[in-house]
Parts: sequence; C-alpha cells; structure tokens
Amino acid sequence: MRNTERVQGLASVDNALRILLMFQQTPELRVTDVARRLGVSRSTAHRLLTTLCGRGLAVQDGRTRAYVPGRTLVDLAHALSRRPDLLGLLRPHLVELCARLGETISAQVFQGPDVVFVDGVEAERVLKAGLRTGAKMPAYAVSGGKAYLAELNTAEVRALYPRGLVKLTSHTPGDFEALEQELAQVRARGYAVNLEGTETGLHAVGAAVHDHAGRAIAALAVSAPAQRLGPERRHEVGASLIQAARSVEAELGSLQ
Repeated sequence: MRNTERVQGLASVDNALRILLMFQQTPELRVTDVARRLGVSRSTAHRLLTTLCGRGLAVQDGRTRAYVPGRTLVDLAHALSRRPDLLGLLRPHLVELCARLGETISAQVFQGPDVVFVDGVEAERVLKAGLRTGAKMPAYAVSGGKAYLAELNTAEVRALYPRGLVKLTSHTPGDFEALEQELAQVRARGYAVNLEGTETGLHAVGAAVHDHAGRAIAALAVSAPAQRLGPERRHEVGASLIQAARSVEAELGSLQ
C-alpha cells in the first residue's frame, strides 16, 4: 500500500471515530453537521455515516433522516461497563435446564448482526443436537438471535443487514418481511423458534436474558431433533427458558 493510500485510510478511520464521539454531545447527527465539523464534503460525510450504519453503530431515523446511535454501539458501551460475570451466572442454569429437559442447551451473546455460541451443555442421548460453542451465526437464523432482534425496531434490524438476508436453508427467513412476521410472533409469546433454519432436521427455542436496564445481553436456547420439538413441546421449553432467563436477570440485578 502506498503511503498516500495509508494516510487516507487512517484519516477515514479517524473521521469515523470522531463521528462516534459526536454522539456524546448530541443525540442525533445530520449529514451537513458532520461535514461541517469534520471539514469534509457532504458526500464524504454521507459515506462515513452509511459505513457506520452498516456495522450497526449508527442508524438513520426514517422520519427525520437524522442519524442516531445504533444498537451495536449502545450494546458495546454497555458491555464495557458491565461488571458481573455473565457466563458464570449462566452456567448453572445451562446444567439445570439440560438435566430437566433432556436436550442440548446453549448460551449465546450478540455481536452486531451475529450471535456467538459462548457455552453449552450437551444432552446425554444418542440422537441429539451437538454443541456449537465458539460458532458464530447470523442472528436472524437462530432462535437466540431472533429473541434479540425482536427487541429492535424495523430500522435497527435492517441496518444490521444492509445487504439483505442470506438463507442458510430453505427455512431461513429470506427477506425482511418474513423476518418481521417471525419477530412479531416472538414479541407476542416471549420466546423465539428456529425450525430447520440453520440445519435440516433441527429445531430450537430461545429466550433473551436482560440486564437491569432491560437490554437484551444474551440468550438461552434449547436445540433438539425436530421430532422432539413439536408445537406443544416448544411451548413447554419456551416457558422453561423464560423462567430461567428471569432467574438470571434477578441474579444480575442483585450484583448491581
């Protein structure tokens, strides 16, 4: 890379960081304001803001056209200030749920448009869902990710996937309209489902875990062969996950 290209690249990074710091002083930004404060053209300011939106660090208000902090930026700031050992709190609940339900249990956390499987307990059955600890998958495809996305508004969800949704199987939501229909169901019943959206023959149920401020910071999920997670069983599992999530939230609250 030539020196001039390196300098230009560093300047773009610096300007993007300066935009994020501007949110400390004002709740919303407009292209003209950003251009003036950075000393760049409107097209450059717009390009920088669009890039931040693509990473979920900013989102454009569809009504005012102003830019506000994105959910990823809010979650990042909150994660850096979080003190309790979340994984340590989740672990006993994973073990208890696995023993009670007899299925594989996982804990997931959110990273922008994806979820990361950070821990899990595998069922002691011949036919079972395997652990995915360490794997990263699109949030819209997995149950825990849908539980998280259900707490965002339409603009925030779309900002996470500027290039649209990629189907992992024929059952994965392939467009925002289909995804929004699923998220509406999640909001209504309190838990999310993944019906062969990541792997043929695999069903999953997930529920979000919130911090003391009501922000979704993780999810608990149950995965099992499709024949063992029919509608009635999914409802039973969903209720168990919600109860476990509320217990974790109470423990988090006691540590604040």
